[in-house]
Amino acid sequence: MPGNRFTLTLPGDPVAKGRPRVYGGHAITPRKTVRAEERIFAEFRRKYPNMKPFAGPVSVYAEFWMSHRGKPDVDNLLKTVLDALNAVAYMDDSQIIHTTAKKYVPDQLVRGKRDWRKRRKEDPYMHYGHEYEPHLFVRVTEIPEWNPIEKESE
Repeated sequence: MPGNRFTLTLPGDPVAKGRPRVYGGHAITPRKTVRAEERIFAEFRRKYPNMKPFAGPVSVYAEFWMSHRGKPDVDNLLKTVLDALNAVAYMDDSQIIHTTAKKYVPDQLVRGKRDWRKRRKEDPYMHYGHEYEPHLFVRVTEIPEWNPIEKESE
């Protein structure tokens, strides 16, 4: 039975977690990553101003609706979201016991005047014939009374 949950939708191209660069022995997170995490954090706080972070196990579901095909990898997209919601949606990301991440990219071919043709930059974003705008959708669900199945000793 699902517990409490909240959702968040942010317009725009989702941003993947960038690799930190080391300068003088200090790791520096890329500015684009920092801005993306701050944006997710701020939008969460705006939408849920009095929300206290979940204290128990949580499940995170994320959809990444991209403006282009190829990179970034879905695991790096998810990492940005998980780090941004740490300490605001849940106390610590060690509480996450289940994740589902889906990356959607635009169709390569679109319907032309007479036939199918390659997608052009000015064409609307379509996924299997359904129009969309690039965005991020996240749902975090609290998992009440979670009891892992204990493995039997051999």
